[in-house]
Amino acid sequence: MRRRDFLERTTIAVATSLVGSIWPDGYHLVGSALADGKGDGQNAALEQKFAEFAIAVRYEDLPADVIASAKRVLLDTLGCAFGSVGSEPANIAEATIRKTFGDGNTATVIGYPRSATVEGAVFVNGVLVRSLDMNDTYIGTEPLHPSEVIPTALALCEERGRSGRDLVEAMVVGYEASMRVNDAISFLERGFHPLCAASYGVPLIAGKVWGIPKEALANAVGISGARGFTSFVVNSGAISMMKAMGLAATAIDGVFATRLAAQGFTGPSGTLEWLASKMKPAKEGFAVDLELARYRLPRVAFKRFPVQIELQAVVEAGASLSRRIEGRTQEIRSITVETYPGIIQRVADPAKFRPQTKGTADHSLPVCLAMALLDGDVTVSQFEKDRWREQDVMALVEKTSVKPGESLIAKLPKGRGASVEIVLADGRSWRETVEVPEGDAQRPLSRASLERKFMNFAVPVVGKAAGERVMSLVDGIEDLRDVRELTRALKGMGKQNPA
Repeated sequence: MRRRDFLERTTIAVATSLVGSIWPDGYHLVGSALADGKGDGQNAALEQKFAEFAIAVRYEDLPADVIASAKRVLLDTLGCAFGSVGSEPANIAEATIRKTFGDGNTATVIGYPRSATVEGAVFVNGVLVRSLDMNDTYIGTEPLHPSEVIPTALALCEERGRSGRDLVEAMVVGYEASMRVNDAISFLERGFHPLCAASYGVPLIAGKVWGIPKEALANAVGISGARGFTSFVVNSGAISMMKAMGLAATAIDGVFATRLAAQGFTGPSGTLEWLASKMKPAKEGFAVDLELARYRLPRVAFKRFPVQIELQAVVEAGASLSRRIEGRTQEIRSITVETYPGIIQRVADPAKFRPQTKGTADHSLPVCLAMALLDGDVTVSQFEKDRWREQDVMALVEKTSVKPGESLIAKLPKGRGASVEIVLADGRSWRETVEVPEGDAQRPLSRASLERKFMNFAVPVVGKAAGERVMSLVDGIEDLRDVRELTRALKGMGKQNPA
């Protein structure tokens, strides 16, 4: 007998002897210390509470505003993915997954003709969603992009032929878990990227879709949470393509952790508590709010401009000033920006005044403001055409200074607003203050603006009719018996008319 055959048969025999019960979709329960509550005695471990939370989320119990918000974030996220089709990071990722995960035909790669394995689709779609830097944002202890968990929910629901309501449940679970972790602890203060919060949301999505029991799901959360650390260096200095794949890689890891746990692989408990107590600054009285009724999804913010979320107000102010000075940008003597100290640290550090990559440019306060003043807008096309490198842009960057805005801080201590003052050579000056940028949860994008944003990205990839069909399917997601009706509409042949 060949060694491979022997190992396969032995594995099957051993697994069969250890089966405690058969799970939905063919998974089997193997003995687990945490699952049985016999290991460390923590019957109420946070990982188990996460599992209970995920299992308790049911479509029929969701408030109307949460369902409406889920539809909005789904449409916005699909639009962002379409907008990145054909980009260099996406094309590299799409080619590489087939060498890594094989030529699967299980899940759709948005905007591309060939399907992939679940893990392959999760990764490429994650890169697509993040590449433009236009996806949604939740502000807890720090900015988080929860929409990056949608590729996991979409691929797993497609794989199992789940309904539209199942997709909404999976999205809500992933969003809420990630956002509530973000509310409870700052990864950024400890040197890690806020996307680490999704290492708790992703396994809950997988467990929800696969229907695995609470005990195994708790193990999956423990495994994923213990591994889910991404250094914030990916968003520091000269920003590379890795910014687009940080959460996508975490998502693959979370799905794999859930596969392991579904077969009996055990994981640690107390992973978040360990982070809170062992990593400086230590946090006492650590807790995560897992009360079902306190949904965060309606508080998610959308982006009007393809730049870092904390630059939305700056760019909006710059676009408004551009109209007021009527093309007299060559006469600008100085530009002064007032905003929040944390924002200055992230988007106006020295590297942002001389960006070398697109990923740094769309995180650069002086560069994005200069383009808004010169062109009256900031668009994806400007970044694709390297507008940010041009001499007139850099000339305004050199005239820009940034300082804390004391009046903004006093009025809105946790805001993301900005005040921009420009002074011309003749001494005349104009000031524009945007306390709450358009797209913020307090100042939401209108339905018309959301549709326009989606169609602008979708039409070059799938055409107008297909784009409208996707919008219709998302609007009626609760009536979809099989999510594959939606994912079929997401296929494309790449970007047909790249900028």
